[in-house]
Amino acid sequence: MNLSSILLFIISKMNGERTINASLHLLRGKKSGQTLQDVEYFAVKPFFGILPKLTDKEFQKAAEKLRISAFIVEEDNLIRLTAEGASEVNKQEDYHFRGWDYRGREVVFFKRLALAVQTVSNLREGTHSFLPIESDRDIQLFVKRLFYRKPITSPHFAKEIGDELKKALIGCGMSDKQKFIFTGRLTGKRDTAKTWDQLARELEEQLDSIRLQFIESLHMLLDEIHSLDEYPILRLISDDIKVQTYLTDSAIRTKKLFEEGHSLGSIAEIRQLKLSTIEDHLIEMAMNESSFPILRFVSIEQMKAVIAKANSLGTKRLKLLKVAFPSLTYFELRLIMAVNEKGVV
Repeated sequence: MNLSSILLFIISKMNGERTINASLHLLRGKKSGQTLQDVEYFAVKPFFGILPKLTDKEFQKAAEKLRISAFIVEEDNLIRLTAEGASEVNKQEDYHFRGWDYRGREVVFFKRLALAVQTVSNLREGTHSFLPIESDRDIQLFVKRLFYRKPITSPHFAKEIGDELKKALIGCGMSDKQKFIFTGRLTGKRDTAKTWDQLARELEEQLDSIRLQFIESLHMLLDEIHSLDEYPILRLISDDIKVQTYLTDSAIRTKKLFEEGHSLGSIAEIRQLKLSTIEDHLIEMAMNESSFPILRFVSIEQMKAVIAKANSLGTKRLKLLKVAFPSLTYFELRLIMAVNEKGVV
């Protein structure tokens, strides 16, 4: 697993329908209408926001690898796989990312956990003064509240946390290599966390591969913690890490006005936003809410006709659908495609 292999997989899902930058925006977790729509259109939710700090240079380097290997080609500014690229994708193992659910907050979970492990490890051996591995004040306050009135100096309490973590690491299905990376990033009384460079050297792998395996392992671990009631302490540490609503904050404010009966034009005026932005929010709602009132905008007949045409053309490109349905606006076409991805039509 590395950035190039993940990029190749994403391109395979968007095959010939988007530019290379669509993948960049997806990996960074850009909250634009287009990227949020692409997430649903092309079934790439697992990869949304898994690399929020991905640089242009790192991304272009990964893309160039694919070009040199003749796995991808660019036509009319759109990226698609070659036959060699399709063959390479078929060789890939399954990915276990859950970017749409965690959106970078898995790192917050690990920071909390790492500080908790360091704290318990030191206090159980009588060391009350140590340099915390995490300097973020919010993380420190969280761990302090977590341990309030708990027997943190007791060996039994330390064993309880250790047993939970060991069981979760085994139960979540991460690989031995991922366990090595995960535990290597923890600090205890006698063990200091390894740097990314140290891990890369020891495993003889590139940094991007190490970090991606780490992120995937956190997603797997969090899914295990949330799926069973056997991890009470880890559940507390993972509190509020998983996204509670898939709508952006701005879309939530638009939703409130929409449900109060305001027109889209009125909402745009009230919020002092462009109408296109309000339309983006409605697309978010259509994608994520089964009760969205789609029939207020288009008819069942129109929906069936557009979907049938999209299937016959083998495309989700709105420009081509607009040619076939000139009477429908781009907004109406986007709504139809959004609800179609949920299997509503």
